[in-house]
Amino acid sequence: MKPRELSKDECISLISAAKFGRLGLSNNDLPYVIPMSYVYHDGKIFLHSRGKGKKVEYVARNPKVCFQVDAMEKGRWSSVLISGTASLSDDIETKMKMFAAFMGKDMQGHGGKQFKREDLEKMPMTIWEIKIEELTGREGIW
Repeated sequence: MKPRELSKDECISLISAAKFGRLGLSNNDLPYVIPMSYVYHDGKIFLHSRGKGKKVEYVARNPKVCFQVDAMEKGRWSSVLISGTASLSDDIETKMKMFAAFMGKDMQGHGGKQFKREDLEKMPMTIWEIKIEELTGREGIW
C-alpha cells in the first residue's frame, strides 16, 4: 500500500494520543534531535526541561523547530511532523498550566506526583511552548 496523507483531524488524533515525540533543532546548520515527553494542549505542543543545556542553547539561537510523533500497530505505521516556533518560559503560571495538562493526560511523570504551586516555584524548569505553523502526516503498511 502506498502511504497516504493524514487529514488534520487524524494528525491531531495521533499527537493527542501519543506521549513521546522527537524534537528537532538546528544551530549553525548543525541538526540536533532528542526524544521528549510532551502534551498537546490548546492547539500547541508543551514540553519541559531543565533551564540550561544544549537544547535550550540551540532554541535560543534559532526558535524554529520540528516535532515528530509516530505510532506502529500491527504492521501499520503513522507519523506526524510539526513545524513551528518555540518559546521558552519559567513563569509559574506557565508551569502550572503545563503540569495540569500533563496530569490531565495521565502522563505519570515524576512518579505521578501532584505538584503544589510552591513546589513548582522552586523547580529549575523551562516550559517549551511550540506554536504549530505546519502539521502534516502520513500512514502506510510496514
